Amino acid sequence: MITPAIRLGTAPDPAAELGESPAVDHDAGEVWWVDITGRGLHRSGLESGVTASWGLPEEPGFVVQAASGQPIVGMETGLFAFDPHSGSLKKLLDQTRFGHRFNDATVDSTGVLWVSTMARDAARGAGAIWCVSDDLTLLPVAAGLTIPNGMAVDRIRRRLYYSDSHPDVQTIWTASLVGHGEIGKSAVFADMKPMSGRPDGAALDADGRYWIAAVDGAALKVFSPDGEPLSEVALPVTFPTKLAFYGEHCENLVVTSKRDGEHGGGLTFLSCAKENVRGTRQTRWSRQ
Repeated sequence: MITPAIRLGTAPDPAAELGESPAVDHDAGEVWWVDITGRGLHRSGLESGVTASWGLPEEPGFVVQAASGQPIVGMETGLFAFDPHSGSLKKLLDQTRFGHRFNDATVDSTGVLWVSTMARDAARGAGAIWCVSDDLTLLPVAAGLTIPNGMAVDRIRRRLYYSDSHPDVQTIWTASLVGHGEIGKSAVFADMKPMSGRPDGAALDADGRYWIAAVDGAALKVFSPDGEPLSEVALPVTFPTKLAFYGEHCENLVVTSKRDGEHGGGLTFLSCAKENVRGTRQTRWSRQ
């Protein structure tokens, strides 16, 4: 059991309805994140927790950073670059399937952006995984998912992780990377149905261990590269959604969450310095 020191950040006012997708700006000491159902984009200080917020015209699924540091937001109708000075959005590519939106995303160590889409009503089997090409088109990678999450790319083992959060599925898979935007046959990495909490957003640490938010389970689950459950990190929120590492040695984590009454909807900060945990920095999308 990993037992980090925990503190809660200052939540937006009002608190996010469904906080997701922490994207850490290590240089600025800040983290960008979204509120899906509340249609919001937030920027919070990693130490202060103080948050600035902007409303969005559509439901966002994720935010990542471009090479310039500019936040890139995946929403219902496309992928957008956000200008925090003017509050304006510039569309970079279209998401043309009506009733769908972007959901999860990860940037691999080469700067390639991998994304998922899903039906807004979570229609069974309507979700998919895509790779964003250099010419800003969506290359299909995997289909038949419902709530595709858990995305991470292991550079050493050359594989993509992804999950399906639907209560009837609750499975994490890996697939080997065989080319730009191409994967091999997927294999089950872990079945979370017997565990508390469903698999949501994820990240890899420096030792190749896979960390995933157990939404409904008030914890983070930690797996070995072979899929063996190693540890559980208890959290003070019931519905954690995704995590990101930060700090000089990436010994800290920031976790987003869904609001549950008076709890959740803000950020949870964890210090794992005494646990000898070392994470990995998120790579920025090199296309922009």
